Amino acid sequence: MKKATMLACLGLLVSVFAVAPAMALDKVTITVPRNSVFVLNSYGGKDAGVFKKHNIDLNIDLRPFKGHMAGLPSKEVMVTTYAGTAAIGRINQGMDLVIIGGGLTVMQEVFVLKDSPFKTISDLRGKKFASWSTGAGAFKAARAAIMDGYGIDVLKDTDFVQAAPPALFKLLQRGDIDSMFNISSLTIAAASQPDKYRSIFVPNDYWKKKTGQPIVWSGPIVAWRSWVDENPKRAMNLSNALMESFQWLRTPANFDAVVKKYGRLAAVKNEAEAATYKKFLSEGKIFLAKWDQETRDTQWQFLKMAQKHGVLTKLPAKEKHGLILK
Repeated sequence: MKKATMLACLGLLVSVFAVAPAMALDKVTITVPRNSVFVLNSYGGKDAGVFKKHNIDLNIDLRPFKGHMAGLPSKEVMVTTYAGTAAIGRINQGMDLVIIGGGLTVMQEVFVLKDSPFKTISDLRGKKFASWSTGAGAFKAARAAIMDGYGIDVLKDTDFVQAAPPALFKLLQRGDIDSMFNISSLTIAAASQPDKYRSIFVPNDYWKKKTGQPIVWSGPIVAWRSWVDENPKRAMNLSNALMESFQWLRTPANFDAVVKKYGRLAAVKNEAEAATYKKFLSEGKIFLAKWDQETRDTQWQFLKMAQKHGVLTKLPAKEKHGLILK
């Protein structure tokens, strides 16, 4: 009788667990800019189950860069990888945004034509320095690094030119500008053609030499504080999932698979560019895939330097706006 009763109870428990619904995933929408490496880690990570593993049902809103930049401030999305120094600027203006994870480093470099006479960034004083944007996180970060290392403000001490990313290539090839600082995918395009272009300044290398870490302010994970407070575990899960997707992309087989499927959306145009991406990823040039107290301190040190040089008007409180979720 006892044995029969125990078996009956066990059967009941099994049946209860069998019909119990699986825990619902948290739905989260992020914006992703077209023609960027974010296409590869977000779509690839989603297809590989990285986000589901962290209980995130990810919706990807693919947009042109301007649309991506508009999504977070307007609260069309409550969290995304976002231009870092631009986010700090918005915090300074009163937006209650918080940094909750690592992200895209300032992988962009300053390029000149291979046969140009310019050897270092110092040689560009008074010359035509060009960028696609003055408001992008990567540009602001590079401007601060150049001021810190060389005492040159590219907006004041060069004949600065602003033009659309593809136009910068044509202007440089024609000799209408002396150097260019371009978007991530076109940085890869230039780096994959060493017979035509030469890098003379790498912001990441400068900051790594100074602190041991690259500059994350091209695109850290940024969220509205209200969204984090609403469900801190969801925020932590998304942050962890995104950072795992950065690491996932570093595996060559994963990279090859995602480029085959989504390379066109990420503007990976040929094998040389794909090989350059893989090289950059293997060297840790593209993503900073961690966010702990040491990382936060090092990145806030960069912000303090940017404030010192006037690139940022003030410095948000590190503990208030640099959240380490546990």
